[in-house]
Amino acid sequence: MAEWAKHLRKDWKPFLLLFKDKDETRGIFPLMYRDEIRRGVLPYRRIRFMGFGAADFSLVLAEKSDIQEIVSNSLDWLYSGKLRWELLILDDLAERNPMIDALHSWLEKKGIPYAIEKGKYFYVDLNRAWEEIWSEASKNFVRRNINLARNRITKAGSWKVVRDPDWDVETIITEASRMHIERQSDLDRDSFYADERHRDFLRQMIRIYQEKGLFRSYWLHYENEYIAYMLGFEQDEIFYAWNMAFEPRYSHFFPSKLLLYEIIKDCYDRKLREFSFMRGETSYKAKWTQKTRVNYRFVIKNTHSLYGKTLDILDRYSSWLKHGKLQVRYKRGL
Repeated sequence: MAEWAKHLRKDWKPFLLLFKDKDETRGIFPLMYRDEIRRGVLPYRRIRFMGFGAADFSLVLAEKSDIQEIVSNSLDWLYSGKLRWELLILDDLAERNPMIDALHSWLEKKGIPYAIEKGKYFYVDLNRAWEEIWSEASKNFVRRNINLARNRITKAGSWKVVRDPDWDVETIITEASRMHIERQSDLDRDSFYADERHRDFLRQMIRIYQEKGLFRSYWLHYENEYIAYMLGFEQDEIFYAWNMAFEPRYSHFFPSKLLLYEIIKDCYDRKLREFSFMRGETSYKAKWTQKTRVNYRFVIKNTHSLYGKTLDILDRYSSWLKHGKLQVRYKRGL
Protein backbone atom coordinates (compact mmCIF):
# COMPACT_ATOMS: atom_id res chain seq x y z
CA MET A 1 0.00 0.00 0.00
CA ALA A 2 2.89 2.37 0.73
CA GLU A 3 4.21 1.86 -2.81
CA TRP A 4 0.81 2.73 -4.28
CA ALA A 5 0.74 5.92 -2.21
CA LYS A 6 4.16 6.93 -3.51
CA HIS A 7 3.08 6.27 -7.07
CA LEU A 8 -0.09 8.36 -7.01
CA ARG A 9 0.23 11.20 -9.49
CA LYS A 10 -0.58 14.89 -9.38
CA ASP A 11 -2.66 15.98 -6.42
CA TRP A 12 -4.55 12.82 -5.41
CA LYS A 13 -4.41 12.37 -1.64
CA PRO A 14 -4.69 8.79 -0.34
CA PHE A 15 -6.76 7.85 2.69
CA LEU A 16 -7.70 4.47 4.12
CA LEU A 17 -10.84 3.44 5.98
CA LEU A 18 -9.68 0.85 8.50
CA PHE A 19 -12.05 -1.51 10.29
CA LYS A 20 -10.78 -2.99 13.50
CA ASP A 21 -11.99 -5.54 16.00
CA LYS A 22 -10.10 -4.56 19.14
CA ASP A 23 -6.46 -4.52 17.94
CA GLU A 24 -7.08 -6.62 14.84
CA THR A 25 -7.65 -4.98 11.44
CA ARG A 26 -10.56 -6.76 9.74
CA GLY A 27 -10.61 -4.77 6.55
CA ILE A 28 -9.26 -1.85 4.54
CA PHE A 29 -11.20 0.31 2.09
CA PRO A 30 -8.39 2.01 0.09
CA LEU A 31 -9.45 5.39 -1.28
CA MET A 32 -8.02 8.71 -2.40
CA TYR A 33 -9.44 12.14 -3.16
CA ARG A 34 -8.60 15.16 -5.27
CA ASP A 35 -9.74 18.76 -4.84
CA GLU A 36 -10.78 20.65 -7.97
CA ILE A 37 -12.44 23.93 -8.86
CA ARG A 38 -15.73 23.86 -10.78
CA ARG A 39 -16.85 26.84 -12.87
CA GLY A 40 -13.71 28.67 -11.82
CA VAL A 41 -14.85 29.29 -8.23
CA LEU A 42 -16.61 26.27 -6.68
CA PRO A 43 -14.60 23.72 -4.65
CA TYR A 44 -15.24 20.18 -5.87
CA ARG A 45 -13.89 16.95 -4.38
CA ARG A 46 -13.70 13.58 -6.13
CA ILE A 47 -13.11 10.25 -4.39
CA ARG A 48 -11.82 7.15 -6.18
CA PHE A 49 -10.20 3.85 -5.35
CA MET A 50 -6.56 4.19 -4.49
CA GLY A 51 -4.48 3.27 -7.50
CA PHE A 52 -7.00 4.56 -10.05
CA GLY A 53 -5.30 4.62 -13.45
CA ALA A 54 -2.53 2.31 -12.28
CA ALA A 55 -4.52 -0.71 -11.08
CA ASP A 56 -6.65 -3.06 -13.15
CA PHE A 57 -8.81 -4.46 -10.35
CA SER A 58 -10.30 -2.69 -7.33
CA LEU A 59 -10.77 -4.50 -4.05
CA VAL A 60 -11.71 -4.05 -0.44
CA LEU A 61 -9.02 -5.87 1.51
CA ALA A 62 -10.95 -8.21 3.75
CA GLU A 63 -12.37 -11.70 4.08
CA LYS A 64 -15.30 -12.31 1.73
CA SER A 65 -17.65 -12.80 4.68
CA ASP A 66 -16.82 -9.28 5.94
CA ILE A 67 -17.23 -7.40 2.63
CA GLN A 68 -20.92 -6.49 3.06
CA GLU A 69 -20.37 -5.03 6.52
CA ILE A 70 -17.21 -3.15 5.56
CA VAL A 71 -18.78 -1.63 2.43
CA SER A 72 -21.88 -0.59 4.37
CA ASN A 73 -19.87 0.96 7.19
CA SER A 74 -17.60 2.74 4.71
CA LEU A 75 -20.51 4.33 2.88
CA ASP A 76 -22.18 5.22 6.18
CA TRP A 77 -19.01 7.06 7.15
CA LEU A 78 -18.69 8.83 3.80
CA TYR A 79 -22.27 10.08 4.08
CA SER A 80 -21.85 11.08 7.73
CA GLY A 81 -20.54 14.54 6.84
CA LYS A 82 -17.12 13.98 8.44
CA LEU A 83 -15.47 14.46 5.04
CA ARG A 84 -16.78 16.86 2.42
CA TRP A 85 -17.06 15.33 -1.04
CA GLU A 86 -19.19 15.74 -4.14
CA LEU A 87 -18.46 12.77 -6.41
CA LEU A 88 -17.58 9.13 -5.65
CA ILE A 89 -16.43 6.85 -8.49
CA LEU A 90 -15.84 3.20 -7.67
CA ASP A 91 -14.66 1.44 -10.81
CA ASP A 92 -12.68 -1.51 -12.17
CA LEU A 93 -14.89 -3.92 -10.24
CA ALA A 94 -14.62 -7.23 -12.01
CA GLU A 95 -17.60 -9.52 -12.40
CA ARG A 96 -18.13 -11.68 -9.27
CA ASN A 97 -16.38 -9.14 -7.04
CA PRO A 98 -18.51 -9.30 -3.84
CA MET A 99 -18.29 -5.50 -3.59
CA ILE A 100 -20.73 -5.16 -6.48
CA ASP A 101 -23.68 -6.71 -4.63
CA ALA A 102 -22.67 -4.96 -1.40
CA LEU A 103 -22.64 -1.54 -3.08
CA HIS A 104 -25.90 -2.15 -4.91
CA SER A 105 -27.61 -3.38 -1.73
CA TRP A 106 -26.54 -0.38 0.38
CA LEU A 107 -27.40 2.23 -2.28
CA GLU A 108 -30.83 0.70 -2.89
CA LYS A 109 -31.56 0.43 0.83
CA LYS A 110 -30.63 4.07 1.43
CA GLY A 111 -32.36 5.36 -1.71
CA ILE A 112 -29.17 6.92 -3.04
CA PRO A 113 -29.30 7.73 -6.79
CA TYR A 114 -26.36 6.38 -8.76
CA ALA A 115 -25.29 5.28 -12.21
CA ILE A 116 -23.72 1.98 -13.22
CA GLU A 117 -21.53 1.77 -16.28
CA LYS A 118 -20.39 -1.55 -17.71
CA GLY A 119 -17.15 -2.24 -19.52
CA LYS A 120 -15.36 -5.42 -20.53
CA TYR A 121 -12.41 -7.50 -19.44
CA PHE A 122 -11.17 -9.68 -22.31
CA TYR A 123 -9.62 -13.06 -21.54
CA VAL A 124 -8.62 -16.28 -23.31
CA ASP A 125 -10.11 -19.46 -21.84
CA LEU A 126 -7.22 -21.95 -21.98
CA ASN A 127 -9.25 -24.93 -20.72
CA ARG A 128 -10.07 -25.98 -24.27
CA ALA A 129 -8.42 -27.69 -27.18
CA TRP A 130 -5.81 -25.44 -28.81
CA GLU A 131 -7.59 -25.71 -32.16
CA GLU A 132 -10.71 -24.15 -30.61
CA ILE A 133 -8.71 -21.32 -29.03
CA TRP A 134 -6.87 -20.60 -32.29
CA SER A 135 -10.03 -20.72 -34.42
CA GLU A 136 -11.60 -18.04 -32.18
CA ALA A 137 -8.91 -15.52 -33.18
CA SER A 138 -9.51 -13.20 -36.13
CA LYS A 139 -8.48 -14.81 -39.40
CA ASN A 140 -7.15 -11.59 -40.96
CA PHE A 141 -5.82 -9.66 -37.96
CA VAL A 142 -4.30 -12.56 -36.00
CA ARG A 143 -3.95 -15.84 -37.84
CA ARG A 144 -2.78 -14.49 -41.19
CA ASN A 145 -0.40 -11.98 -39.63
CA ILE A 146 1.11 -14.57 -37.29
CA ASN A 147 1.92 -16.82 -40.24
CA LEU A 148 3.32 -13.85 -42.15
CA ALA A 149 5.37 -12.72 -39.12
CA ARG A 150 6.82 -16.16 -38.57
CA ASN A 151 7.79 -16.53 -42.23
CA ARG A 152 9.39 -13.08 -42.41
CA ILE A 153 11.43 -13.28 -39.23
CA THR A 154 12.56 -16.86 -39.91
CA LYS A 155 13.71 -15.92 -43.41
CA ALA A 156 15.53 -12.84 -42.07
CA GLY A 157 17.52 -14.55 -39.30
CA SER A 158 17.41 -16.48 -36.04
CA TRP A 159 14.86 -15.71 -33.33
CA LYS A 160 13.50 -17.13 -30.11
CA VAL A 161 11.21 -16.28 -27.22
CA VAL A 162 12.80 -16.09 -23.78
CA ARG A 163 10.63 -16.47 -20.69
CA ASP A 164 11.81 -15.11 -17.34
CA PRO A 165 15.49 -14.49 -18.15
CA ASP A 166 17.82 -14.45 -15.16
CA TRP A 167 18.06 -10.66 -15.04
CA ASP A 168 18.09 -8.26 -12.14
CA VAL A 169 15.35 -5.67 -11.87
CA GLU A 170 17.43 -2.86 -13.32
CA THR A 171 18.15 -4.85 -16.49
CA ILE A 172 14.43 -5.56 -16.94
CA ILE A 173 13.59 -1.87 -16.54
CA THR A 174 16.39 -0.79 -18.90
CA GLU A 175 15.44 -3.21 -21.68
CA ALA A 176 11.70 -2.55 -21.41
CA SER A 177 12.05 1.23 -21.19
CA ARG A 178 14.24 1.35 -24.29
CA MET A 179 11.56 -0.28 -26.42
CA HIS A 180 8.61 1.43 -24.77
CA ILE A 181 10.08 4.92 -25.13
CA GLU A 182 10.93 4.29 -28.80
CA ARG A 183 7.49 2.87 -29.56
CA GLN A 184 5.62 5.69 -27.82
CA SER A 185 7.79 8.26 -29.60
CA ASP A 186 6.90 6.58 -32.89
CA LEU A 187 3.23 7.10 -31.95
CA ASP A 188 3.94 10.70 -30.88
CA ARG A 189 3.13 9.88 -27.26
CA ASP A 190 5.01 10.11 -23.98
CA SER A 191 6.22 6.94 -22.25
CA PHE A 192 5.64 6.49 -18.52
CA TYR A 193 9.12 4.93 -18.43
CA ALA A 194 10.51 8.45 -18.96
CA ASP A 195 9.22 9.38 -15.50
CA GLU A 196 11.83 8.41 -12.91
CA ARG A 197 9.15 8.19 -10.23
CA HIS A 198 7.31 5.60 -12.30
CA ARG A 199 10.52 3.68 -12.93
CA ASP A 200 11.21 3.61 -9.20
CA PHE A 201 7.68 2.33 -8.58
CA LEU A 202 8.24 -0.43 -11.15
CA ARG A 203 11.51 -1.42 -9.51
CA GLN A 204 9.78 -1.85 -6.19
CA MET A 205 6.77 -3.73 -7.57
CA ILE A 206 8.79 -6.08 -9.80
CA ARG A 207 11.08 -6.89 -6.89
CA ILE A 208 8.11 -7.67 -4.62
CA TYR A 209 6.40 -9.86 -7.21
CA GLN A 210 9.66 -11.64 -8.05
CA GLU A 211 10.11 -12.53 -4.38
CA LYS A 212 6.58 -13.93 -4.33
CA GLY A 213 7.21 -15.90 -7.54
CA LEU A 214 4.39 -14.07 -9.34
CA PHE A 215 6.30 -11.91 -11.83
CA ARG A 216 6.63 -13.05 -15.46
CA SER A 217 8.42 -11.51 -18.42
CA TYR A 218 8.63 -12.64 -22.04
CA TRP A 219 11.17 -11.33 -24.60
CA LEU A 220 11.38 -11.75 -28.36
CA HIS A 221 15.05 -12.09 -29.31
CA TYR A 222 16.10 -11.54 -32.92
CA GLU A 223 19.71 -11.97 -33.99
CA ASN A 224 21.66 -9.94 -31.38
CA GLU A 225 18.95 -7.89 -29.68
CA TYR A 226 15.59 -8.02 -27.97
CA ILE A 227 12.89 -6.48 -30.15
CA ALA A 228 9.68 -7.00 -28.12
CA TYR A 229 8.64 -7.76 -24.55
CA MET A 230 5.71 -8.33 -22.25
CA LEU A 231 5.68 -7.92 -18.49
CA GLY A 232 2.96 -9.63 -16.50
CA PHE A 233 1.93 -11.50 -13.39
CA GLU A 234 0.81 -15.05 -12.81
CA GLN A 235 -1.40 -16.22 -9.99
CA ASP A 236 -3.98 -18.96 -9.48
CA GLU A 237 -3.19 -20.38 -12.94
CA ILE A 238 -3.99 -17.06 -14.64
CA PHE A 239 -1.48 -14.97 -16.57
CA TYR A 240 -2.21 -11.22 -16.36
CA ALA A 241 -0.77 -9.35 -19.36
CA TRP A 242 0.30 -5.95 -18.10
CA ASN A 243 2.75 -4.02 -20.30
CA MET A 244 4.02 -4.66 -23.82
CA ALA A 245 6.07 -2.85 -26.48
CA PHE A 246 8.35 -3.50 -29.43
CA GLU A 247 11.22 -1.89 -31.29
CA PRO A 248 9.62 0.13 -34.16
CA ARG A 249 12.46 -0.69 -36.57
CA TYR A 250 11.17 -4.25 -36.70
CA SER A 251 7.48 -3.50 -37.16
CA HIS A 252 7.46 -5.45 -40.46
CA PHE A 253 7.89 -8.62 -38.37
CA PHE A 254 4.65 -7.89 -36.44
CA PRO A 255 6.67 -8.51 -33.25
CA SER A 256 3.89 -7.79 -30.75
CA LYS A 257 1.46 -10.16 -32.45
CA LEU A 258 4.11 -12.86 -32.78
CA LEU A 259 5.19 -12.55 -29.15
CA LEU A 260 1.60 -12.47 -27.90
CA TYR A 261 0.82 -15.65 -29.81
CA GLU A 262 3.89 -17.38 -28.34
CA ILE A 263 2.93 -16.28 -24.81
CA ILE A 264 -0.64 -17.53 -25.07
CA LYS A 265 0.62 -20.82 -26.50
CA ASP A 266 3.18 -21.13 -23.70
CA CYS A 267 0.48 -20.50 -21.07
CA TYR A 268 -1.62 -23.19 -22.73
CA ASP A 269 1.29 -25.65 -22.81
CA ARG A 270 1.98 -24.99 -19.11
CA LYS A 271 -1.68 -25.79 -18.41
CA LEU A 272 -2.71 -22.40 -17.09
CA ARG A 273 -6.45 -21.92 -17.16
CA GLU A 274 -6.63 -18.33 -18.41
CA PHE A 275 -4.80 -15.51 -20.18
CA SER A 276 -6.16 -12.14 -19.03
CA PHE A 277 -5.85 -8.97 -21.12
CA MET A 278 -6.78 -6.99 -18.00
CA ARG A 279 -8.47 -3.57 -17.98
CA GLY A 280 -9.32 -1.75 -21.20
CA GLU A 281 -11.44 -2.35 -24.27
CA THR A 282 -8.80 -1.72 -26.93
CA SER A 283 -10.10 -3.13 -30.19
CA TYR A 284 -7.18 -5.49 -30.81
CA LYS A 285 -8.19 -7.63 -27.78
CA ALA A 286 -11.47 -8.58 -29.44
CA LYS A 287 -9.43 -9.93 -32.36
CA TRP A 288 -7.81 -12.52 -30.08
CA THR A 289 -10.79 -13.73 -28.07
CA GLN A 290 -14.55 -13.56 -27.80
CA LYS A 291 -14.53 -14.22 -24.05
CA THR A 292 -15.31 -11.25 -21.80
CA ARG A 293 -16.33 -10.44 -18.24
CA VAL A 294 -18.17 -7.35 -17.11
CA ASN A 295 -16.20 -4.48 -15.56
CA TYR A 296 -18.45 -2.34 -13.33
CA ARG A 297 -18.21 1.35 -12.47
CA PHE A 298 -20.42 2.99 -9.83
CA VAL A 299 -20.83 6.77 -10.18
CA ILE A 300 -22.37 8.38 -7.09
CA LYS A 301 -23.09 12.04 -6.38
CA ASN A 302 -23.34 13.31 -2.82
CA THR A 303 -26.66 15.13 -2.82
CA HIS A 304 -27.24 14.64 0.90
CA SER A 305 -25.34 17.78 1.79
CA LEU A 306 -26.80 21.18 0.93
CA TYR A 307 -23.63 22.08 -0.97
CA GLY A 308 -23.66 18.84 -2.97
CA LYS A 309 -27.36 19.23 -3.74
CA THR A 310 -26.77 22.79 -4.95
CA LEU A 311 -23.96 21.66 -7.29
CA ASP A 312 -26.17 18.91 -8.68
CA ILE A 313 -28.96 21.41 -9.40
CA LEU A 314 -26.46 23.70 -11.15
CA ASP A 315 -25.19 20.79 -13.28
CA ARG A 316 -28.71 19.78 -14.27
CA TYR A 317 -29.65 23.39 -15.03
CA SER A 318 -26.58 23.76 -17.25
CA SER A 319 -27.57 20.56 -19.04
CA TRP A 320 -31.06 21.96 -19.56
CA LEU A 321 -29.64 25.18 -21.04
CA LYS A 322 -27.39 23.18 -23.35
CA HIS A 323 -29.82 20.49 -24.49
CA GLY A 324 -33.18 22.13 -23.97
CA LYS A 325 -34.30 19.64 -21.35
CA LEU A 326 -33.26 18.28 -18.00
CA GLN A 327 -31.36 15.04 -18.28
CA VAL A 328 -31.55 12.41 -15.56
CA ARG A 329 -28.16 10.75 -15.64
CA TYR A 330 -28.28 8.88 -12.37
CA LYS A 331 -30.55 5.96 -11.75
CA ARG A 332 -30.80 2.99 -9.49
CA GLY A 333 -30.39 -0.60 -10.39
CA LEU A 334 -28.00 -2.92 -12.16
